[in-house]
Amino acid sequence: MNTVKKLPCVMRRIADETLLIPIRGQAADLDAIYVLNDTAAFLWSQLDNTGDVATLSALLCEAFEVSPAQAAQDVTDFLAALEEGGIVEFRHAASSAA
Repeated sequence: MNTVKKLPCVMRRIADETLLIPIRGQAADLDAIYVLNDTAAFLWSQLDNTGDVATLSALLCEAFEVSPAQAAQDVTDFLAALEEGGIVEFRHAASSAA
């Protein structure tokens, strides 16, 4: 099973926007601020409880009116964007090769 681990970031709600600010070293990386929509903010907050993509997709279906296929695609796209930005890292389960 593949899981996702959050790297140090600060999430703040300012006015009507949710901002995600990566922490690099001892300071915030202000060159890499992400503005999250409601779905992305929900997924980010759920990463504290689970890093499992299938579970995140199921939680998204419960919280928003979205099909399982669309939820899986949204989760995959969201996590891929965060991985590209260095905000999450994927942990691949070790497979037992015979």
